[in-house]
Amino acid sequence: MQVVTVKPLQHRGLECIGIYFEKNALLQQSIQKEAGARWSKTNTCWYIPCDGENYLRLKTALESKAELEITELKKFLLEKKRSGLGEAAVISGSQPKVVKDAKFRAANSKKPRPQVYLHTLSKENKEALQQFKRQLLLKAYSQSTIRTYENEFRQFLQAIKNTPADHFSVSRLKDYFHYCYSTLHLSENTLHSRINALKFYYEQVLGREKFFWEIPLSSAVRADGMLSANEQIINFFILHSADGSGRREF
Repeated sequence: MQVVTVKPLQHRGLECIGIYFEKNALLQQSIQKEAGARWSKTNTCWYIPCDGENYLRLKTALESKAELEITELKKFLLEKKRSGLGEAAVISGSQPKVVKDAKFRAANSKKPRPQVYLHTLSKENKEALQQFKRQLLLKAYSQSTIRTYENEFRQFLQAIKNTPADHFSVSRLKDYFHYCYSTLHLSENTLHSRINALKFYYEQVLGREKFFWEIPLSSAVRADGMLSANEQIINFFILHSADGSGRREF
């Protein structure tokens, strides 16, 4: 399986993730369309913004297609965390420096951005949604519960785009729940609703074994109770590195 390496990258004064791999049309198409990666002529590599949401999109885009090598980026973020630098610290040569770019500060504002989903569901996921709704009706759930579960399941389907919902393993679902918690900052009630909706689909519709995920109590919180972008992506890397080596095959 081909290896895709991700490294810290400073591009036009912004902190990014550089994506490096040997020429491969399939991988290029995947990271462009599914992860929103752009090409940098200056750095001769593909890149995405350095945050947990974009990392998850990249991970999903490369699933079953490549092995991610995250050692350098993980090391950089952990060193930045230990040094006490803020979210605007980026790499320049071998030494981090603080970016004072106004656009970067605006992009990393503490105010959460609203989630707007415009992606049309794939044929497979439209069918999954219909099966989900039929099963809710067969189980005689209340209209209020059906509306809540349908909305939460639809949010999940929009987020995963063209990846079929029935391809998700328990491990990937737990990664997604962590993403909802640490990156989307969903309230506890909303997070419980989303977890219950997905448990219903995978356990009641697909008939899989029951699984559990507890909402973590993180010590890495800011004054406003939110995880910083740096903490979010570090958590993702720790989760996705199965053996601690920085490499994991998807």
